[in-house]
Order: sequence, then C-alpha cells, then structure tokens
Amino acid sequence: MTNIRRTYIDNAEGQLHMWSWMGSQPDQPPLVCLPPVPFGGRFFASFATAYGGPVWSADLPGYGGSDPLGDAPTVGGFTRAMSPLLAASSTPVWLTGFHSGALVAIDMAQSFPEQVAGLVLVDVPVFAGPDMASLRESLTIPPQYLTQEDPLNGLFQSMVIDRLAHVPYDRAFDLFIDFISAGENRNAGYHAAATYEVEAACRQVQKPTLVIATQSSLRDGTLQTADWIPDATLVERDDVMAPAFERGAEVIATLVADFVTSNS
Repeated sequence: MTNIRRTYIDNAEGQLHMWSWMGSQPDQPPLVCLPPVPFGGRFFASFATAYGGPVWSADLPGYGGSDPLGDAPTVGGFTRAMSPLLAASSTPVWLTGFHSGALVAIDMAQSFPEQVAGLVLVDVPVFAGPDMASLRESLTIPPQYLTQEDPLNGLFQSMVIDRLAHVPYDRAFDLFIDFISAGENRNAGYHAAATYEVEAACRQVQKPTLVIATQSSLRDGTLQTADWIPDATLVERDDVMAPAFERGAEVIATLVADFVTSNS
C-alpha cells in the first residue's frame, strides 16, 4: 500500500501544495514528478503507486492548492516555484515530467544540476516553428464556460464516462476536478510551453535522460526532443494510449524503475 501525504511548503510566490508517496520500496531512487497543465500533483498517483519508491510532486503554480506566479506563466517561473520539491530528498532526485511538465524538468535540471540525478521525459510538447503559430496563439485562450452550452457535462462525459473502461471512477473524477478547478485560468499555464525554446534547452542537457514516446499527438515533438538531447535513450510505446499515466502507469513505472536504477 502506498501512503499518500499532502503538505504545504513555501516558495517565492507564496505556498506550494505538495503530494508525496513513500511506497513499499524506499530504496528505489527518489523521483520528483512535474505535472502537465492544468493538473495538480496527484496526476501521478497511479504511476507513483506502480513505481513503489519515494515520489514527490506538487500542484503547478496557479493550479490546485498552489499560489499563482506573479507574472504570465513561463517554464522558468514554474521551475523557480517548484524548486522546493528538490529539498524533499537528501540525495539527488530523478525528474519525471509529462507534457508541459517535461519542459519544467528540462529547465530544472539546468538550473539545479547538483540536486538532479537525471531526467525522464514523457510526451514532450514542441510548439516551435511557423507551422505552429496558430496553435501557439490558441493555447492560452480561456475556456469561456459561460459561452458554451452545458460545458462541464461535456467534459465529464469525455474525461470520466468515456474512460471508465480503463480508469476507475474515483480516479477519473479526481482528474476531472483538477482539470476544471482553475476555472477560466485553466489554459493560462500553456503560455509557458508556447514560449519555451525547447531545442536550445534540450541541446544543453547533460544528465542521463530517458525519453518515452507514447501514442499521442505529441509523438513527433517527443522524437525530435530525443534527437536533440545528447545521449538520450528513446523508448517508443505505441501500446500506451491516453490517458498515458493511467492506462500505461505500470508500463511507464517499469521503464522508469529500470532506467533510473541502472543509471544511479
């Protein structure tokens, strides 16, 4: 049984809402997990349970119980705000990031190299280039719930009802609540991913890195990321489909455990 604990820790913006799982295998290398916008730290609950070792995560600033950044969200701002997580372990941690959280992991490894042992990046967003201009512009548009006809029931259908074959109801409901909890600020954090120079950052990575590409719309960017990062290990898993950290929790946890153990 994996014990889940929650606490608040201070950061430059105010408070950070942290989640931790100690698990049944305390000798496993410690992980710090960086969630994707707009989810909180409990996004990694299923994965943490499957991993079994010590895992820490937190709600991104402006989401869940964490105080927002003072300015428009950037990867650097998320990195600074989430950095207190690194002090949770007395030894260097492995950073595991999914989607926008993968960018924070990359940036955090460069900003705090002595506290980071290595990286695990799953489904990395790359929104560079002129062909992505319209997508970048649309990412941060508020959901405008008041203009939609019955919007929350539609989201409930897609995020809960349609996933019951693969995700337990209680878990799917938690993720649904996290998704909508920021209200009209739900998409604000995508500004970080839309303005981050991913290629330049990846080429500077000097930590052992596992890149996992699942069957997702971010596949091409993830493969490109693995090519940019020196000596990255790429694993392609077409059998892991959305929601990847639910349906693929066991698979991803095994990949991570094998990689971090062999490189620690």
